[in-house]
Amino acid sequence: MTNTFFSLLTEILNFFTVSIKLVPELIKVWWFLGKKITLSLFSYWKTKLFYDKIFFIFLFLQLFFSVLPWFHYEIVFFESNESVSLSPKLNSIFILISLLNFFFLGFWKSTWTRLWFFATEMICVIIVLWGYLEPKRTYYDFVNPNEVSTQFPFYLFLISLFFSFVFGYLSFKKEDEVYLHSP
Repeated sequence: MTNTFFSLLTEILNFFTVSIKLVPELIKVWWFLGKKITLSLFSYWKTKLFYDKIFFIFLFLQLFFSVLPWFHYEIVFFESNESVSLSPKLNSIFILISLLNFFFLGFWKSTWTRLWFFATEMICVIIVLWGYLEPKRTYYDFVNPNEVSTQFPFYLFLISLFFSFVFGYLSFKKEDEVYLHSP
């Protein structure tokens, strides 16, 4: 039994010594990959039109604000106040739409992605309006709506949704002018 314990201990020790020796190599590889990815993204960024760049930024902001909690309320547990932030029940829809729009339209555009973009942005607007009219059904269901306050990320999501829509339209229009009407 002692023999197996010592052999296990030596194997673990050998594993850690080899792992520690590989750390500098791993750092070099990750540095190289990070540098290559950053440089390729920067060169890709330089090829984009001005409206595409702004559109890309607003798509990223839309994705970022869809992940953050939108609502806030206070609850009392055993005579102590607890502050709770929550996201809407349908938050996965907002995140999924924002994520797919960011990747589809930030890196790849075609005729079907245009239709996809405008359809999904309209779905987001409809769900947001539905949530405004019926917050208990769309946003939260276990809290009294009078006790809930809307946080700043909700409004920033709406602003980024609006500007994504506007700059998406302008970007598509500019692409059509540049690429379809050039000789």
